[in-house]
Amino acid sequence: MSFSIGLLLNVIVVYITIILLGATPGEFVDLHAFVIVVLGSMFASAMAFGFSHLFKLPIYMWKASGPMPMKIANIVIDIKRMADKARSAGLPALTSEIPAAPDEFARRGIKLLVAGVDSQVVNTILEADIHGTEERHKEAIDFFEAVGGNAPTFGLMGTVLGIVQGLKNLDDINALGHGLAVALMATLYGVFSANILWLQLAGQLKKRSHNEIFMKKMYMEGLLAIQAGVSSDVINNLMKSYVNAATRAKIEGGKIGKKKTERHLEYLQYMNPLDQERTMAFMAEVKKETEAQNLGQDDVKLMLAELINAADDKVLGKDFATEYMQLKTVKKLPKGSKRKRKRGGGGKRKLD
Repeated sequence: MSFSIGLLLNVIVVYITIILLGATPGEFVDLHAFVIVVLGSMFASAMAFGFSHLFKLPIYMWKASGPMPMKIANIVIDIKRMADKARSAGLPALTSEIPAAPDEFARRGIKLLVAGVDSQVVNTILEADIHGTEERHKEAIDFFEAVGGNAPTFGLMGTVLGIVQGLKNLDDINALGHGLAVALMATLYGVFSANILWLQLAGQLKKRSHNEIFMKKMYMEGLLAIQAGVSSDVINNLMKSYVNAATRAKIEGGKIGKKKTERHLEYLQYMNPLDQERTMAFMAEVKKETEAQNLGQDDVKLMLAELINAADDKVLGKDFATEYMQLKTVKKLPKGSKRKRKRGGGGKRKLD
């Protein structure tokens, strides 16, 4: 976000400067200068790093402006939760954490733990993933640094071409003026694009790469500690050592929350066929009863408790239930019970 905001502010500053000079922005738009400087510097850099980077330019711009896939505070919370779950129910119980993983790297790591892969192999695989990510990031960063370095050079080239064109037409004042304008515009385009766009884009990608690699290593350390059977309290303290004091205080104060998502649907993918069938039948019944206004939150809790009791994987069932209760449709239901109990239904059971 800081990249896009900074780019916008710089464009506004240049725009205001043009207005203060008594000119119009249209006077500073020159196709000749754009072609020689912007396209020339991009194509020259693509010769060294590959033309695929040109097609990925929108993706790079989005990555520089968009949010990080992982948040360091959420990693601390997620690792602590997984440590508690593995301690109480074993590593296979982490299957329910796969849908909640922030990215493919985290999902791969959890799957390796669930599969019972040796810790050294897990470490090797995740380290290779991190190294590969770092190399891919470095290539993109080097590309934009090259474009930023080439832009002023092509600006100088455009300046020379403009001056030559102007000198060839000394007898035509209009042609001379146009040539000199192109010459100066090429210099402007070269300096502006290099220092405001390309080098700043490279810098932002470098910063994001450093943060992403740091968080992946942090996640890997947490997973390996869980696999080694380290106590959840020790793991929690280890994870908190990666964050600053302000973030640590927010975590301990419970101010870091999870995003509201359709994660309950993702849990379905990891259920066995029988549990999946029961869960889908449950959701269909809740939808039907909700539309008939014959359901309250207590009814949903009771139905979820029955679903968990019947489930083969109770850990996954509890995680599904927790996410399901966070849905807006459930929260909007009346607090109490509205549904008539079937005979033999027994009393209400509390949802763990």
